[in-house]
Amino acid sequence: MTPNVSGKAYDLFGFGIAAVDDLIEVPRFPHAGTKVEILGRRRQGGGLCATALVAAARLGVKCMYGGFLGCNELSDFTRTVLRNEGIDFLEEVPYPDAEPFHSVILVDHATGERTILYSREKVVAPWARDIRADLIKNSRALFVDHFAPDGTVQACKIARRFGIPVVADIENANEAGVREVIALADHLIVPIRLAIELTGANDIESVVFALSQQRACTAVTDGARGCWYIEGGKDVRVKHQPAFTVEVVDTTGCGDVFHGAYAAALLSGSAIPAAIRFAGAAAAIKATQPGGQQGIPDRATVEMFLRDQ
Repeated sequence: MTPNVSGKAYDLFGFGIAAVDDLIEVPRFPHAGTKVEILGRRRQGGGLCATALVAAARLGVKCMYGGFLGCNELSDFTRTVLRNEGIDFLEEVPYPDAEPFHSVILVDHATGERTILYSREKVVAPWARDIRADLIKNSRALFVDHFAPDGTVQACKIARRFGIPVVADIENANEAGVREVIALADHLIVPIRLAIELTGANDIESVVFALSQQRACTAVTDGARGCWYIEGGKDVRVKHQPAFTVEVVDTTGCGDVFHGAYAAALLSGSAIPAAIRFAGAAAAIKATQPGGQQGIPDRATVEMFLRDQ
């Protein structure tokens, strides 16, 4: 993937989860039956797909969000977040009651770790018939997560039909159809917990090999331990990208930022090892700031960070 000289409207079309996150910072995680003072609260945009698109947009990628939003406060907040980042979204409202996911995130001030409580009560899961083939065809890459697998599989098949690479951020495979999304992904990045669940393998190299399936890239992330990955069509070695050492404030959204930065690096023409390193740097920088999207860096910040390593 090289800089956009194709004449296509978008570099990256995203189909998946958008969320509104209410972050509650506490001095420590509360135990049952106790009281804990709230140190701070704020509302931000979140969600796997939406946060990845925000990361890609700040890194210079022209993005489009293809999920459904309705006529309500949470949807309007999400539109404002996307608009402020220069990300396009569907103007039509076929499902007026649709809402993004709504999360309350407890952030441990001492460690930066978080616990997410979320609701999907009014989230509309698009069906295959809802997928806009014209928008996917007019994009250079497709980004998906594990939400709405019926629609996501259709989106991936459309992308495959037009030779458009699929980058997938999968955090769980509980719903029927998610494993088909995994099989259709050209660039698959999953957390180690899910990778072990999917493969049954014990050591990290076996896990990555078992997931590789000759795709362009398979990567398994493990937080502070870094990322292991293998390139399809190259050698058969599993490579390791160590995590960068930073002072962690909040890990909310770090995985999503990794995915968005990886897609942005590929779209700028980076080779896969450089894209993985670039993504790791972007995620590390984000971890130094609170919230899932507030601390997402721009390209100059990531490049300066990497020069200093």
